[in-house]
Amino acid sequence: MTPREDTTRSYLIGLGSLTVAVFVMLSIATPNFLTFGNLNSMGFQFPEFGLLALAVLPTMISGGIDLSVVAIANLAAIIAAVVMKSGGDWGWLAVPAALVVGVACGALNGFLVAVLRLPPILATLGTLQLFSGIGIVITRGPAITGLPSWYPELGIVSVFGIIPLPLIVFALVALLLGTWLRATPTGVRLRLYGSNPVAARFAGIRESSLIFSIYSASGIIAALAGLVVLARVNSANADYGASYLLLVILINILAGVSPFGGFGTVTGVVLAVVLLQLVSSGLNFLAFSAFARDLFFGGVLVIVMSVRVLAERGRFSLLFRKAKTI
Repeated sequence: MTPREDTTRSYLIGLGSLTVAVFVMLSIATPNFLTFGNLNSMGFQFPEFGLLALAVLPTMISGGIDLSVVAIANLAAIIAAVVMKSGGDWGWLAVPAALVVGVACGALNGFLVAVLRLPPILATLGTLQLFSGIGIVITRGPAITGLPSWYPELGIVSVFGIIPLPLIVFALVALLLGTWLRATPTGVRLRLYGSNPVAARFAGIRESSLIFSIYSASGIIAALAGLVVLARVNSANADYGASYLLLVILINILAGVSPFGGFGTVTGVVLAVVLLQLVSSGLNFLAFSAFARDLFFGGVLVIVMSVRVLAERGRFSLLFRKAKTI
């Protein structure tokens, strides 16, 4: 069996270089790209799916995945909208209520994976349908609108008139998650468990509590994404962002997160989010349709995942050695 190689550092250098190159090319090719209005617009757009990508990150590092993040975000937004509309002076409780929903949904995912031993992909696929169904039952189909004016205003606020508030939320979550993954015992255990679950068990790592904390953290971040979406679109819908699931998985794979667990960084996710936002904006400027964009993202997902797997298994170096001997 070929040992896995941690190629994260070199991969991040390449990803960062590619992001800068795409930014420079778009700035040259499209005159209206490098304007304050366009950059500000992108700053409002990408935090919502960027937060969802961060929510998936710890579960993928653990060797699992959370397919229910979009459904959790929508359900949290729906609960927040219901509390705001019915709470009167207690409308501020909408935010903690949404976060509690995120924790509860994440804990359920953790229970299914850690206690019932369901495969993460099947457990979260099931809860995706469950949470979406709960959202549809609450809304009875149509989106919830008519929120108090103070909340949608948060979705269009720019701090100092320059930095969008959702972008600041994304940056703070990325910083906190990166610190949690790198500088806390839970983060270290998470990487050890994702790299080799059997060895982690023999090392005394409490698997159940670790998985609970991983999926609960994922649920909280997904709920924050739902709150950002709610502020930006001024409505809550159980079907919002149906195409985001492919996008957040693509972001994590493009970020260098190993599909086998153990490897992955917040820095990589941030770079991948920025890169895909640049590509998406560039395709819009070049008048490509949304269908062409989905086709492009799907193709990139397959290619990057294949390259990443081959790199981790050392197949590229093996091919180069064979080429030298021929």
